[in-house]
Amino acid sequence: MYETRKKFLEEVMRRTGLRSLEEAGRIAEVVIGLIKARIGPELSEKVADAVPLDLAKGWRAIALPSEAMELQEMMFELEEVAEEAAPPKESRPPEYG
Repeated sequence: MYETRKKFLEEVMRRTGLRSLEEAGRIAEVVIGLIKARIGPELSEKVADAVPLDLAKGWRAIALPSEAMELQEMMFELEEVAEEAAPPKESRPPEYG
């Protein structure tokens, strides 16, 4: 059993042939998110309770794919609203006086 997220990601990196912990982290997030979606929130919480604290923090921090998509959709909508609400840009430079 791995005691830390770093050790876990190092093993993912080693087994997959990835070149960095960042790549291993992205792969682990996707896989864990899919597992969490399959097992549901109750069993997911039991998994988090059964592993060392650092791994549990990482596990809990990973959103279910549906939660991530909802968040992404909300951010996209906020960007659209911000673009619509932005004041028009002046076509000529401001005058100083």
